[in-house]
Amino acid sequence: MREEICRYLANRPVPITPKRLATSQISGEWTSPYTGKGMDFRSHRAYQLGDDLRSINMAMSVRSGKRMVVERIAMRDISVLILLDVSPSMGIRDKAKILKTLALMVLYSSSIMEMRVGAVIINDDGYSNLGLGMGARHTFTMMDKIENICESLEANQLPEYEYSTRSLSKMLPTGCILFYISDWLDCKGNPVQQIPLVANAKKYDLVPIVIQDEFEYSFPQLPGNSMLELGDAETGETYPVWLDFQEVEKIRKLNEVRFASIQQGFHDRGLKYIHVPDPQVDIAHQSLSNYFLYR
Repeated sequence: MREEICRYLANRPVPITPKRLATSQISGEWTSPYTGKGMDFRSHRAYQLGDDLRSINMAMSVRSGKRMVVERIAMRDISVLILLDVSPSMGIRDKAKILKTLALMVLYSSSIMEMRVGAVIINDDGYSNLGLGMGARHTFTMMDKIENICESLEANQLPEYEYSTRSLSKMLPTGCILFYISDWLDCKGNPVQQIPLVANAKKYDLVPIVIQDEFEYSFPQLPGNSMLELGDAETGETYPVWLDFQEVEKIRKLNEVRFASIQQGFHDRGLKYIHVPDPQVDIAHQSLSNYFLYR
């Protein structure tokens, strides 16, 4: 999964851009969504024709016997934070796979664009901060953690982390792009009544991502009587059920009403959301890219 995503995004990362301009304490406000400070050290290398003479490191040049320049990272004044819903309902069918695809895609794209990136897992017990940083080492460490979390979620086992019950909004970095990835269902399978983190939406750029498969926002056409494995949103367990045509139509209408309720909840609060119904990399990439291209 990770190798496939990295190869896919190598030359076409998700165009993550903030809703508002980014400001820098050094450079001020720019028309570009990014402002670089160029203060983070990356490496030393040999001087090449065209390099800025001010970047030559005299001490390193003396030790090596040739001109050496310092390469620095143009650090963005933007942080990307991924909030991962790890409640039991997220372990049903392919939702954990979709969660993993989206999280790895946002992580890798943010790393390519040299942004600070972090992740937080959330369930009914509270939240656990996985860290915030930048660079390839940090990115791959975060990928390892998220892959382990999603595999545990698929096995209906909650990740073993210490959860905090303090206010989540107080620990969020100001001005960050906040990807909240969830199915937006409570423990009973109903749409959440209070969308989290909306009250302080001016503090950050909230990007809601709705993970739901066809069995939750609609229902597939079935030929006559059919047996399906349905899951319990609270326990994560699945069990076989025989359904006829009338029952299927009833379930489809209920699911459509439930999904319409989730849509209306975002619309009433002036929030645009991303809906991802499939774990395929190209579908997830198109959904994320279209959001930032047309927001």
